[in-house]
Amino acid sequence: MRGLEHLYPPFREKVEQLIEMCKERGLNIGLGETLRTASEQDSLYAQGRTKSGNIITNAKGTDFMSQHQWGIAFDF
Repeated sequence: MRGLEHLYPPFREKVEQLIEMCKERGLNIGLGETLRTASEQDSLYAQGRTKSGNIITNAKGTDFMSQHQWGIAFDF
């Protein structure tokens, strides 16, 4: 999921402030993923292990160890 509306509200406010501060300085942030489901996180965890590619995370979705699963992380 990509929308800011998926983030934990107090964290979303901080992200919105960051985006605005960057815009004021001429920097545009492209928003990547925000909230991930357990299955989405498990798919990322499989990369470099049971799926091709490089390892990109050590957090299994079923363990809920990714900050993305709690709505307190975003990629940009």
